[in-house]
Amino acid sequence: MDDPLTPFTVGELDRLDPSGTGVPWLDEAGFYTSRRWTASQEGDRGFVTAYLAGRDTTSGRTSALVPFHTASGGDSNPLYNESTLLGHTPGTQVLAGSRTGYDNRVLLDPALSREERAGLLGSLCGRLLDRAEEYGAEHVSWWYLPEAETRELAALPGFATVAAPCPPTAVVLPRGADFDAHVAALPSSRRSLVRRDLRRLAKGGYRSRTVVADPAELERYAPLVVQVQARHGEELSEEGAVRYLLRCLSVGGADVVVTEVLDGRDRLAAFALGIVHGRTLHMRVFGCDYAAGHGEAGEYFEATVYGPLRLALDRGLDAVHLGVTSYRAKSLRGAELRPRRTLFMSRAGRPLPVPAPDWAFLGDDERFVAGVSSEVLPC
Repeated sequence: MDDPLTPFTVGELDRLDPSGTGVPWLDEAGFYTSRRWTASQEGDRGFVTAYLAGRDTTSGRTSALVPFHTASGGDSNPLYNESTLLGHTPGTQVLAGSRTGYDNRVLLDPALSREERAGLLGSLCGRLLDRAEEYGAEHVSWWYLPEAETRELAALPGFATVAAPCPPTAVVLPRGADFDAHVAALPSSRRSLVRRDLRRLAKGGYRSRTVVADPAELERYAPLVVQVQARHGEELSEEGAVRYLLRCLSVGGADVVVTEVLDGRDRLAAFALGIVHGRTLHMRVFGCDYAAGHGEAGEYFEATVYGPLRLALDRGLDAVHLGVTSYRAKSLRGAELRPRRTLFMSRAGRPLPVPAPDWAFLGDDERFVAGVSSEVLPC
């Protein structure tokens, strides 16, 4: 129930209006917690999504939002399934906040005082655990939280929490006025590798261009996505690839861009799709025509890092978000790794899960999750 000593009330919503107005701060925390992205995931992978909203009782203004996602057995993606962190699969998993994209935030109005934040967040978490218990879950988990938000949740009275490391987020920050200046500003080891990549691409006759995504062009990109998924052992039809690309367009609207890598005969060799949100370009999809012999001359880095960086510099953006995994390759090309945590929460006095993380399936990336690599650039 609501705390009578706080000026807020907590209610539940079944759906989120992605075009709602009056609460701009909801979209300022980040793309993967924004309304349009969150609403686009409703019903995805068998999850049931609902929302807890905290509102000011005087003005009626929304002061907090907690999306939560419930599924039996959790996500088919091990990077979001509690079995990866606990060594067993809980019958029901309840994920709080963002459940895709490898970035998460606690969504509270930044105008709230520290006391108001704590009181409202405590009310929301109490209601969240009520709903989790109704679904048969003994705890909730917040994935890919920055360390500050992890500490804020862990400090709430009346709850028991335990945190575990999860894969960090890779981010490239533009340096200098243009791409050449950016490369020149990198540490020498990174600078040499980037210039070697660029020479190899030029020798192979490759060039890139970044264009606004066109729905009419998606069928041209789909076979390249299918080939990448096949290399990762996943089956995907061209129709399924088109549907996913269309979903990305529906989320980003005119802010969806595609970096195309063209060979010496101007044929599409690889591409990467990204979505601009605020002052960050978020890379979402990569495709490559391996069947035509491409993929060995640095096309991946041109599509996902260098081409997007040129766009970010041209637009004056602050960052290119590269997501998770392939950390060594990304770090050596100038990416910084932002630590992220998964926080398990239950009521005080109730049993907490005991983390036993197993990231071995990530191969070389496991040591980056553990924070033991010396190749990471300082943040």
